[in-house]
Amino acid sequence: MRSSIRRRLSGPAAMGAVLMAASPAIALPTVVSINLCADQLALALADRAQILAIGPLAADPALSAMHGEAAGMPTVRGTAEEVLRLAPDLVLSGAHQQRKTNALLERMGFRVMALPSPDDVEGVARMTVAVAEALGHGPRGRRLAAEMRAAFRVPAGPPTASALVWRPNGFVSGRGTLSDAGLAAAGLDNAAARAGIGAWGTMPLERLVARPPDLLLLEDYMAEKSSRAQALLVHPALARLSPPMRVAAVPTADWLCPGPWMAGAVGRLRDLAAEGRG
Repeated sequence: MRSSIRRRLSGPAAMGAVLMAASPAIALPTVVSINLCADQLALALADRAQILAIGPLAADPALSAMHGEAAGMPTVRGTAEEVLRLAPDLVLSGAHQQRKTNALLERMGFRVMALPSPDDVEGVARMTVAVAEALGHGPRGRRLAAEMRAAFRVPAGPPTASALVWRPNGFVSGRGTLSDAGLAAAGLDNAAARAGIGAWGTMPLERLVARPPDLLLLEDYMAEKSSRAQALLVHPALARLSPPMRVAAVPTADWLCPGPWMAGAVGRLRDLAAEGRG
């Protein structure tokens, strides 16, 4: 998916974008993003010339799936004063994290698109298309949304193994979440959903040890032992379960923010499922 995003402007498509940008009648809107997840959507969907600034975390490979595209881009801390100075046509922000800034910018007359955090494939696809249309790239957004839907398509047949995505403090994603959809697309049975956990919940270490999954998945950045919450992820009891339980890491950057780049995480899960069958 990332390579697809990077290839989105080539050949005739690139020429078309140049011609559109050159025409004042159909000038594309400029944008400033003040939220990490919004940053990545801007980088995936907008032409580089449209982006006046993004947040500094967008270039962090541990947190951003679009860190390569973010390299060298101007950055802002996310204050209203910075946005006022840049005067973009559109501000991309988060619906929850920047509420006060969003309200202030709207009072100042800026068009603010405050993005939610959808936890289902269709919600992410709709958000991708909506942002693309606001940036003047509706077809681009629809194509990336279609590619993401295809990546999350569930294969025929029963799951080949059980898996659990385990986060700090034993936090897990149950039925109906993006993690659940990703596991299903890889042919894996979500052990959290099987244990009766709804959308969100916790899986205590004792419960995991009593009934371990075939595959325990840790997000690479979150698995670093830098807090008491994260220390649970590297508890010695886990080592005693492996084998037969396998432990593997998935890139935090591919899961942290909802977007079309999540297809990369699904691909990693499919590879891990295939390794288990081999």
